[in-house]
Amino acid sequence: MGKNTVVKAYALPKLIYPLTVLNNPNMKLIEDIQKDIFKFIWNGKPDIIKRSILYQQYEFGGLKLTNLKVFFTSN
Repeated sequence: MGKNTVVKAYALPKLIYPLTVLNNPNMKLIEDIQKDIFKFIWNGKPDIIKRSILYQQYEFGGLKLTNLKVFFTSN
């Protein structure tokens, strides 16, 4: 929960603004950022919880983590 808060409060706002200014951010770049976020959350170890579950609401066992691929393709 704590690392998720750090990512959502500090890292994502600093990343989202510059990437939204770009016309079409490279999907490879977004995937690399997403990998780095999960590497930070799990301390470089294999994922304990499926990534698809982490994106879900709290009621469904998720952490409401922002899915950057969906975020940038929805614009």
